[in-house]
Amino acid sequence: MAIRREKIYRFPWSKTDNPGGWVEVTDECNLKCPGCYRHTLEGHRSLEEVKEDILLCQRLTNCDRMAVAGGEPLLYPHICEVLAFIKEHKMKPVLLTNGEKLTKELAIEFKNAGLAKYHFHVDSGQNRPGWEGKNEAEMNALRQHFADLCWEVGGVQCGYNITIFRSSLEFLPDVVSWVRDNIHKVQHVSLVAIRGIPLSDQIKYKVDGQSIDATKFQHTSTNPESVDISTDEMFELLEGRFDKYQASAYLGGTLDPSTFKFLVTINVGSRERYYGNMGAKSVELIQNVYHLVKGRYFTFLRNPKVGKKVFVLSVIDREMRQSFRNFLKECLKNPLRIFDSIFVQSLSLQQPNEYLMGGANLCDGCMNMMVHEGRLIHSCRLDEYRMFGGLIHPVNVGRDQ
Repeated sequence: MAIRREKIYRFPWSKTDNPGGWVEVTDECNLKCPGCYRHTLEGHRSLEEVKEDILLCQRLTNCDRMAVAGGEPLLYPHICEVLAFIKEHKMKPVLLTNGEKLTKELAIEFKNAGLAKYHFHVDSGQNRPGWEGKNEAEMNALRQHFADLCWEVGGVQCGYNITIFRSSLEFLPDVVSWVRDNIHKVQHVSLVAIRGIPLSDQIKYKVDGQSIDATKFQHTSTNPESVDISTDEMFELLEGRFDKYQASAYLGGTLDPSTFKFLVTINVGSRERYYGNMGAKSVELIQNVYHLVKGRYFTFLRNPKVGKKVFVLSVIDREMRQSFRNFLKECLKNPLRIFDSIFVQSLSLQQPNEYLMGGANLCDGCMNMMVHEGRLIHSCRLDEYRMFGGLIHPVNVGRDQ
């Protein structure tokens, strides 16, 4: 079934009033993941430079959370200072990591430094030592390890970024089932369609009018189907597996407004049961109330254990009414369910940066803007500046430019 845009909430985020900021502390990494946007060119950045970019990004975007990325930020020697600096300036620090270097002792240090949330990058394309040849469903065991570690340490939320390839697309429902089963331990999952630069004799890539060698990027493909997975396709697959699978909110594309660059579902449930979804009306109300009170938008709350008060939203939200009915049915079967804690969990389907004729189709209202040389840019395009001095522009061969 086609996604009905008018039935879901379009996040009101803009470039300068946005819940998310992004800072990179290093471009060194201990894994080489297909589709990665980053190349090792500079190594570790100075702590002072990182702090300057954080403050400028906060000022320019009005962000509520700051993602600390790389490279692999756990390799950065001043990572705890960065997390503490972000918290000190009243933002939620989020750490994007592959988790290879994470120990319980380090997790406690991060918690004490003020870390609010992890986004672990775990997928079958990484060829991690000890996990080679595993399919996407089998990678749930590693995800469970990190989720259990976060649960044991406490106080820091657990999220995942999972790159989806053609070869792993069929396992999407197995991943989502695992996500729902861990609603009390896992607060967010992004299912990110693989993206890269399609190579063809009919396309040249230019920067400021000069042709460039696109194969210098880490992920290029001569097979368009390998890099054209869409959120619509992922949604259709999940809708076919899960009864009444719903989308709650979205972001569109800059070049192609018909695309769903972010398509978000908000799950509601307890550690024993999945009850349903939060609908568009609830998301709209919560976003706007938060902005009214805090003066900015948000991507996640500090405490995902929202309690049964969340069912008050049933007054305005049809999807929440159904979730509440499902909860009441379970209480009738087993009255002890009334004492269950209720959690919310976000599941995001993402269709990242893609190169179309006329330019790049980006997220309209991107929550991953970063500072580069004193100005805001889309974080996914940083290496275009670092490697070529400007933005890549695809052109048809033979057409008058």
